[in-house]
Amino acid sequence: MDWNFSQPVRTRRRLWKIWWPLWPQRHSWQGVLFPTLALIGMLALLSPYLLINSVAAIRGASFCDPKSLFPLPDGRSLDNAIPFIGWSLLVYQTNFLFYILLCYSAPRTNAGRRQLLVVVQSIVWASWFAFVVFLLFPTRVDLREQALAAGATRGWIGPLYSNIYRLDPPYNSWPSLHVAQTFLAAVGMTHWWAAQHRQLAIVLLWTLWAAVVCSTLTTKQHFVWDALTGLMLGLSAWWYGLRPAGQRLPRRQQTADGAGSSQVP
Repeated sequence: MDWNFSQPVRTRRRLWKIWWPLWPQRHSWQGVLFPTLALIGMLALLSPYLLINSVAAIRGASFCDPKSLFPLPDGRSLDNAIPFIGWSLLVYQTNFLFYILLCYSAPRTNAGRRQLLVVVQSIVWASWFAFVVFLLFPTRVDLREQALAAGATRGWIGPLYSNIYRLDPPYNSWPSLHVAQTFLAAVGMTHWWAAQHRQLAIVLLWTLWAAVVCSTLTTKQHFVWDALTGLMLGLSAWWYGLRPAGQRLPRRQQTADGAGSSQVP
């Protein structure tokens, strides 16, 4: 995987054909249309999540109980000992902010646009791997009972929890896509922001990412095992994909934009 894509043939081998129609649009709307279409494409490729979760709900089977992996001396599990924090759902839902920031943070150069598509593809590949796990090893998140007992569907935050519970059955447990996807998005943004010397933005970004990971537990949407395996999935996608690509990428972004070319360079 090479983020430079210096040769047309190598580019086509790295970038999926579904992206090729985007390239002629990279200057449209003052460069805003390209990341918008990339965002829409990414969300479309991640949409099987909803279908897979519905299938798991219909099957009603649960492969294992991840709570049993982390017992405490007092007989409780670590998952049950972690408190339910209702307002942390607001942090939990910032995963959508990561998607948006990723697409609109990419430099509006040919190199930046190619890099964006590489990061998007890594997120999609990691997600599809998780989809296979969801189908083969469906695991029910029974922590929602704890959240309901604590009043998740009451008060000002109640409608938000009720909406999630209605649209997102308590399956697709591990690995946590919240953790894996936002990790890969943060890696991509860190690469671009480091080149722009935006150190404070990078610190805030990873602080938010850590908060998102914690929120998967405090909203009772995931087990500790889910967060750990989600991080392992994100690290694997980074280690075998984005890391070697980033090592071969120049620190300075190219500024020449190849305005006259309609093909993927």
